Amino acid sequence: MKYKPQDTVILFSHGFGVMKDARGLFSFLASMLESRGFVTKQFNYNKFDGDSKELFAVPFSDQASILQKHINELVRDERYKSIIIIGHSQGSLIPTLCQNSDKVEKVIGVSPFFQTKIEDLQKRYTALADNQLDFYNITRRRRSDGSVTVIPPEYWAERFTTDVVSLYNNLAKKTELTLIYAINDEVMDFNNLRLIKNSRIINLDGNHDFLNQYRDELFKTILWDLDIS
Repeated sequence: MKYKPQDTVILFSHGFGVMKDARGLFSFLASMLESRGFVTKQFNYNKFDGDSKELFAVPFSDQASILQKHINELVRDERYKSIIIIGHSQGSLIPTLCQNSDKVEKVIGVSPFFQTKIEDLQKRYTALADNQLDFYNITRRRRSDGSVTVIPPEYWAERFTTDVVSLYNNLAKKTELTLIYAINDEVMDFNNLRLIKNSRIINLDGNHDFLNQYRDELFKTILWDLDIS
């Protein structure tokens, strides 16, 4: 067993347009990991207005500052010898933008983020009804749950100029990196996975959020990756 649960804290990094529980994915994983003795921590990158049902997205750099703050707090906590970050979708990328401590021994990216081409976003957003797409002003994306994601132009500017492959490869030189992608992912294109070096790449049955029956296998795979029986 490489990681001892009593010495290890697992920090979750959620994706775009959602809150800290990643639409239930992180709640599930946290519960299962805590049942094995791990301490887990979730936090929000975005702010949500419950009255207007508006979620306000922030640029990558702001997200990295928020994640760095949580990393620093855990580094100072002498109870933990190891920090593991589990990211989902866009949240898998944000650790690559942080100054990770030696205590951050592993990053696991679930449905890792690769989508930075403006052409891909234009196709995707114009296919969705009732969306105000404007990469140079405010974009308002209506979600299936009735909420609206409000996206500032600064977010798009950083997204479209981010070299995702280089960031993952740089992180893998310093920290163990595992990327788990869903074979039936309906959101992300994983063609660039072939360019990722020095990492463990795992493919699993499932969709982008690993809904329903796919979550148990995802959890088992994470335990295997952590060398926890």
